[in-house]
Amino acid sequence: MVTSEDGKPLPGAVVLYRSIPRLEIMGGRAQPAAGEPVVDGLTASDAAGGFTVPDLPAGHYIVCAEVPLAAYLNPCKWSATPSLTLSSDAVGRPAIVLKKGVFLRVHVNDPVGLLPMLDLGTMSRRNLIVGVRFGKGAFLGARETNTDKTGFDYEMVIPAGEPLSLWVFSRHVTLTDSKGSAVDNSGAMIPFQAVAGQDQSFTLNVTGHVPGVQ
Repeated sequence: MVTSEDGKPLPGAVVLYRSIPRLEIMGGRAQPAAGEPVVDGLTASDAAGGFTVPDLPAGHYIVCAEVPLAAYLNPCKWSATPSLTLSSDAVGRPAIVLKKGVFLRVHVNDPVGLLPMLDLGTMSRRNLIVGVRFGKGAFLGARETNTDKTGFDYEMVIPAGEPLSLWVFSRHVTLTDSKGSAVDNSGAMIPFQAVAGQDQSFTLNVTGHVPGVQ
């Protein structure tokens, strides 16, 4: 089952499962021991919040979940990773409880298209990193959700009531915040704390090229 903290089922949750194989050292490198099954996959919860993965080998597993388009925190990103141990012929019934968070939304104004795309061969992405730092230096990136002629948007789910820092990095452009103050493009650390029930928003502006960088 995938549920919220108040016990309500969460249909349509994306559930990732992955085996934790026993490791052995060979050639100075850790790798799964001989005969250890290596299993991973995705499934989704049904209308009642339940999910089934048949024919899993016995062993230890991590199980993560998040709900697309809803502000629930993936426990594998924000808390202790849920785990499950399956023995032979056993049926595991893990309950994955997702805490409510809020959306962090960052809009980047770039009306003249100064920010270049990064060519990754068969893929490309915008040459800008947006995300949050928390705890003792942990980092989670936001995903780009929309692009139009004025700029682009990033989004992620974050916890409320915890100290976080918005982190922005680009080697190519200079940035300002919504008040026109310069933002350190080498890795800005903008502290904030979200309020429960209120999505957190930031607006950044691309103002020019970094001198000497094409």
